[in-house]
Amino acid sequence: MALDRLVGRAAALGLACWLTAAAPVAQIRLADETDRLSFRSWFTFLADAQFYRPTADVTDCAGLVRHAVREAMAAHTPEWHRLARLPISPPFADVRARVTPRANGWPLFRVGEGAYAEFADARTIIELNARPLGRDIAALRPGDLLYFRQQNQRSPDHLMVYVGPSQFDRDGRDWIVYHTGPEDRSPGEVRKTRLALLVRHPIPRWRPIPDNPSFIGIFRLAWL
Repeated sequence: MALDRLVGRAAALGLACWLTAAAPVAQIRLADETDRLSFRSWFTFLADAQFYRPTADVTDCAGLVRHAVREAMAAHTPEWHRLARLPISPPFADVRARVTPRANGWPLFRVGEGAYAEFADARTIIELNARPLGRDIAALRPGDLLYFRQQNQRSPDHLMVYVGPSQFDRDGRDWIVYHTGPEDRSPGEVRKTRLALLVRHPIPRWRPIPDNPSFIGIFRLAWL
């Protein structure tokens, strides 16, 4: 218990440092609130769609975020829809202020001083590409990330995407999707649950509540 309290204080201190630090410098620059709405709509839809039609590039929680960011920024042409083979075609407008792909990938995520790349792990996404909103789930908006750090795991950093209302399931307005990451000899899988259920998770360290030292907090992508 003493160790849990110590970890909790460390998490709170780290969050306080993030809250007082300068906002992360995002590579993506969305034009206005209309663009932000378009990005949120595509990002949450594409993350949610992985539960129904997983793709080979999503192998862990950060891969889920990378996939949804990259494809949300794409031009959703008839050819894109043909290749994506999504269960449904949403009526969202495209993001206008798109990032131009390079030969070595999309420069989406900040990975260092003045350096941007398509690949970023969970911790890099949080530390360099998102801003903290605290640990009160009332602050959640569609597209926000829930960040857990499980100290006893080989890969301790875990992200979940808050979808909110789902285009695929009209029951409930508090959906969350996440990838478990590799588990033992299993490649892991995308799972979907509701926030109301997650706060009562049978394993307390996965509950997004302030009393859980493993729950670092809610984070919003820097360009939103």
